[in-house]
Amino acid sequence: MPKERITSDKSKDRKGPKEVYVTLQDLIKLQFEARGFSFLPKYAVQSILSGRHRSKLRGRGLDFDEVRKYIPGDDIRNIDWKVTARVGVTHTKEFTEEKERPVLFVVDQGTHMFFGSKLYFKSVIAAHLAALGAWRTLEVGDRVGGLVFNGTKDYFVMPKRNRQAVQRFLSRISEFNQVLSTDKVTLKFDNPLLEALKKTNEVVTHDYLVVVLSDLNYANDQVIKQLIRLKKNNDVIFGHVWDPLEKEILAKKITLSDGEYQILIAKDKTLKNNYKKAQAALLQKTQEDFKKYGIPFLSFSTLESPAHQLRALISSNKRKR
Repeated sequence: MPKERITSDKSKDRKGPKEVYVTLQDLIKLQFEARGFSFLPKYAVQSILSGRHRSKLRGRGLDFDEVRKYIPGDDIRNIDWKVTARVGVTHTKEFTEEKERPVLFVVDQGTHMFFGSKLYFKSVIAAHLAALGAWRTLEVGDRVGGLVFNGTKDYFVMPKRNRQAVQRFLSRISEFNQVLSTDKVTLKFDNPLLEALKKTNEVVTHDYLVVVLSDLNYANDQVIKQLIRLKKNNDVIFGHVWDPLEKEILAKKITLSDGEYQILIAKDKTLKNNYKKAQAALLQKTQEDFKKYGIPFLSFSTLESPAHQLRALISSNKRKR
């Protein structure tokens, strides 16, 4: 990949540690890490994050796909005379053709993502994943764009096949990330993720790959319905960003706060056990819902580098068919 000149952010100084806040420079630099993985996943699911896919087309294409019964209107030049002679029924060859698709990243930068008990904040993980996916998609020659949102506003970048569009999208992600804080925010919508998906459904037509990067804070039945609607004519991937503290409270003594109220959790084992069971049940139900509707569900934690996790999940050397 050719070198990209790193432009400066609007703010001269980084607002906080790189594990807490991202800058445009951080996201641009990730283009050099957007390699070593394939957009065909290890799992037997649809292609992931990539721009290239294979679609069945009647007639001539790039590669032979299958032989099927002849249907009036098919190109007679594709009739398989050997199969036709053997079974006594006219059969035709069908081919596949590689076809371009635009990729759209829906990136959550809401206040609920401004959290992390280990190495990274969830908002940083989501930003890095979007940047890695955007650079990789551009590298294989497909259009890429996205929608970044935070519950009070959003910004949409139309998928294009150029670095300027990618940099504009990453710049918006950085801007949304830089305003995150522990201050209480009045949300414009009760469910920001739901509203973001509604808008995505308004702008996406068909044959897109839509990659949603968020946590499960706002995942409910209405969100699932919007994802199902998207999936009717597109591929949809849900990148679940999570923190270990959201699954289990291991600390003997911890104070949790939402910026307005706080609670001290110390020796209450019952509370900790109930919390662990409730979170496990929520995760299991969500995973079952996604599996039921054929929506790949990939988890990314705040424990390690997003690039490392992405390679581990969809490494070109570890695919399963």
